[in-house]
Amino acid sequence: MRTLTRRRLLTAAVIAPALAACGATAHEATSFTYWSMWKENEPQAHVLAQAIADFKRDTGITVDVRWQGREVLTKLADDRDAVPDLVDQENTKVRAALVASRGFRDLAPVLSAQVPGMGRTVGELISPKYLESLRQDGQMFLMPYEVIGHGLWFDGSAMAAVADEPPRTWNELAALMAKCRKAGRAPIALDADISGYGSYWTIGALQGALGPGKVRELARDRTGRAWERPDVREAVTRVKSFVDLGYFDARAADSRWPSAQLDWARHKTDFLLMGSWTPSEIGPSAVQGFQFRFVPLPGASTAVPVSTIGFAIPATAGRASLAERFIAHFFKDGTLSKIATVAKNLTPNPELPAPDDLADVGRALAALPVSQPLDGILEITGYAAEVFEPVNDELLKGRIDVAGFVAELVRRQADYWRKNS
Repeated sequence: MRTLTRRRLLTAAVIAPALAACGATAHEATSFTYWSMWKENEPQAHVLAQAIADFKRDTGITVDVRWQGREVLTKLADDRDAVPDLVDQENTKVRAALVASRGFRDLAPVLSAQVPGMGRTVGELISPKYLESLRQDGQMFLMPYEVIGHGLWFDGSAMAAVADEPPRTWNELAALMAKCRKAGRAPIALDADISGYGSYWTIGALQGALGPGKVRELARDRTGRAWERPDVREAVTRVKSFVDLGYFDARAADSRWPSAQLDWARHKTDFLLMGSWTPSEIGPSAVQGFQFRFVPLPGASTAVPVSTIGFAIPATAGRASLAERFIAHFFKDGTLSKIATVAKNLTPNPELPAPDDLADVGRALAALPVSQPLDGILEITGYAAEVFEPVNDELLKGRIDVAGFVAELVRRQADYWRKNS
């Protein structure tokens, strides 16, 4: 992808705040192009479409929006002659597509932009805890408008005691699973054909034991031998014990999405480790009266894994200043709040209420530190699919023990880094 020269980058950095602070002039462009990750019939697209209409009403600037769907960044890479001024996508995908190639515009100045009618800046409306993972060498590559928290889901109407006193440690979680198993059912739902879902369990246990960011450090070891640490084996043993004791649904070895999570919504299992899209995705299939309750996966260093969806501006954008104005305009309470009220998701503004089904997630995010889903290993291109996920699948299907898990990770990781160094 063509990048800006140093001179153009410096010029853009100087003029962007000035353009953001003033209205369109007779000599300024009055439209820009936005490629969205959403399809036109999705709730987030409805929110964005209304925001676009409001922006034109207030500024006279037209947004040429194209609802590209989830492959938006792939289309961006394939079509070099039709570069948009604004895109949106989940943060790890933006990092993989734009950051590695330095193909993004630094959005740090947008944090200082005034939000129209609010008397506050964009940065004052975003919780700082969501911004740390969105920087590269001090530059911001994404401005988040939606937050996704990950943890354990259960039906509060069927498990009122868990809702009142959720497990705070792994031992308490294990005792709860044993109680459910004794009642004659496997407590954990897991769709076998999505390897990332299984990885939530093992990496979640490692994050809770070692602390956020430590799995990513293990993955970056060129020899792979870092996995041989005793505390790593201990954390993996906890997950393996859940396998051996039958806590995962027996169909976790061969089920196909979404059968396991649908079984969970129909009370055939008790717990689902998943993101905060769960209520909106599964709600229509849940039994009547289902109450979506959430608790972070517990551990000694409990944190809530969080990913964000937001806006990014390609480095080659010709009308970036207009895109920046739209971003600031989107952070008006009356607009951003619709991510919660219409799209039923969380926003990065902690002052905006969470949807009822995500109230537990909102409280957890307010009280606990955050980490990255899968501890950020997705930032290492190809690592999850080539190294971790195949080995973890074998562990969760009961085909290898902890020693085999560690040995195979060491072997695969050393091969990976030999090929990618």
